[in-house]
Amino acid sequence: YHALPAEALRGITFAAFWSSGSMYAHKISPPGMKATMLLIMNAMYGGLGQSMGAIIGGKLQSKFGTVKTFVYSGVFDICFVGALVAYLASGKERKF
Repeated sequence: YHALPAEALRGITFAAFWSSGSMYAHKISPPGMKATMLLIMNAMYGGLGQSMGAIIGGKLQSKFGTVKTFVYSGVFDICFVGALVAYLASGKERKF
């Protein structure tokens, strides 16, 4: 029962990610290529992203064990979010 709140949060965050990604792909696509852009986005997330995550995660889990892989993933995520916040807080003008 402890995982249910985390699953609810995952549902909300995934919905926000997917809808904003779809809107951005729609916005940047050339005329007549909107469906193709959505196809590319879906292929990158569902094909490449999940496949690479499973392969890399499996290799790390077999080498370091489940608990250490989870801790290393958490540390990497915290560092990534910190770098992203620092980049966004730098105040540079972005064209995206």
